[in-house]
Amino acid sequence: MNNESPAPKRRRKRKGLKGSVPTPSDDRLLRLTFLHSRYWLWWLVLGLLRLVVTMPQPVRLAVGAMLGAMAWRFARERREVVFRNLELCFPEWTAEERYRVARENFRSLGIAVVELGMGWWVSDAKLDSLFEVEGREHVEAAQRAGRGVLLLTCHMTTLEVGGRMFARVAPYRALYQESPNPLISTIFRRSRRARLEDVISNNDMRGTVRALRDGAWIWFAPDQNVTFKRGGIFVPFFGVQASTTPAAARLAKRTGCLVLPYYPVRTPEGRYRLIIEPALKDFPGEDMTAATARINGVIERWARAHPGQYYWFHKRFKKRPKGEPGVY
Repeated sequence: MNNESPAPKRRRKRKGLKGSVPTPSDDRLLRLTFLHSRYWLWWLVLGLLRLVVTMPQPVRLAVGAMLGAMAWRFARERREVVFRNLELCFPEWTAEERYRVARENFRSLGIAVVELGMGWWVSDAKLDSLFEVEGREHVEAAQRAGRGVLLLTCHMTTLEVGGRMFARVAPYRALYQESPNPLISTIFRRSRRARLEDVISNNDMRGTVRALRDGAWIWFAPDQNVTFKRGGIFVPFFGVQASTTPAAARLAKRTGCLVLPYYPVRTPEGRYRLIIEPALKDFPGEDMTAATARINGVIERWARAHPGQYYWFHKRFKKRPKGEPGVY
């Protein structure tokens, strides 16, 4: 008889589940890690940005435009991405029209860098003086409904300062993507938590579902390329198949939340307009693919109205349907 005790069973390692990564809570900037020399240049850039934010709005815009001009000159790869996106999305335009919008887009991107600092550090009073808000009645209607709200927006170059302004209209929490740079991620979380109800990592989908079921308002911009591993599905965007997250449709289906669209734009006078639209009716329905295509249609309408301010620097069509060649 074999008297040896059986070998203990090896516990199988559970694979990480989507939504199982909680949002980081440590927002301290005074850490020894951030004093390392690899962060010195970032501290210098942040200090200069803070200085620019203290200047009058015309000066801020001029500095941003200068940054955009420099990016146009030196960021050749991104320039090619912008041109390619405009070719795909506006095939009816002439080469001259695409060139004009591309130049405007780089100028807008440079200004967006300064507006990033404005979103973090400018006072509420100064921000209020620069904004006009259209559609407050749609916010009030959503508040009366007493349900969670998914604030649907997109990657306009005015995204950060517009998000800060929406917090002046109604409190909300923001979904965000962790940056590979821990210092930048910490500053994003810290600045947003100071102005918003909270932030939620886009890896923390359980926290997102829980918050919406509890009646929270959550900011969400779903207009970026998503891999199949993260649940991307192909739906049209400007008539081109784009791998898109169906999260808005699934969250609405699962939690019963409203989807309230809004977007911010910069006016020719250097001011801002926050445009809030009515909550989507009969959303999402039973077809998640159709609902996701509907979301893309809303964002496409905004980008068509203000093409110079949309974020064309992103490789939106990077993932292609099986058998299709790459477009970049």
